[in-house]
Amino acid sequence: MAGAVSQVVASAALTRQFDLKEEIEYTDGLDIKPPDTFADSVRVYLEDLEFFLNGLRRLHADGKFDIDTGKFEVAQSTLLPCTMSNRAGSYTAEKFFTSDQLLRPGLERFSTLLTDGYSLQDCLPTDRFPGVEATSSRFESRFDGREFFVEVAVRKSSPERALWLAGVLRETLGVFRKPSNTPIRSSLIDNTSARARNDQVFVVTRLPRAGLASLFAKDAK
Repeated sequence: MAGAVSQVVASAALTRQFDLKEEIEYTDGLDIKPPDTFADSVRVYLEDLEFFLNGLRRLHADGKFDIDTGKFEVAQSTLLPCTMSNRAGSYTAEKFFTSDQLLRPGLERFSTLLTDGYSLQDCLPTDRFPGVEATSSRFESRFDGREFFVEVAVRKSSPERALWLAGVLRETLGVFRKPSNTPIRSSLIDNTSARARNDQVFVVTRLPRAGLASLFAKDAK
């Protein structure tokens, strides 16, 4: 994973680097019920992040992950042809760094979970696969001692579709706010946002170090 550049692999992955300084806020002016497919995408996203954080919490409890010194950063991008029978795509591993090799197996699995854009992308023409449309997406995740950060970015066919999807995703996140949620799940929902910039949609989760330490405390359930 660490040394890969651009290759064809039998999996899905994600898009380009983006400048978030000029994000466009979506004004919720549409009374739209979130489609089940988007609800499934949000549910799986939350489950994937919760699974990874529970793994970090166990390592922390066993003294194998130090929240003060442990650091990691991974980023991947993918173009995936829109064909019924072929799941091969063009995959680019941009970053894979961890200060602790005990984190590597969990990071590799987490990277695999994040590499399909959660079916939020549109099929678009691309020079990479002549005559075949493809979806484009990208993810980045890191912990730098200050925050746990995850960004999944997908490309839509127009700025209008990007704005609409960002609004739907924000509405859908609210559906998952339940009293029965675990502390980690509740924290993920409260710290996740969806925004659009041009024809891109960004799903971003930011958990500050203090919040992560609280979730990893021995008495946290």
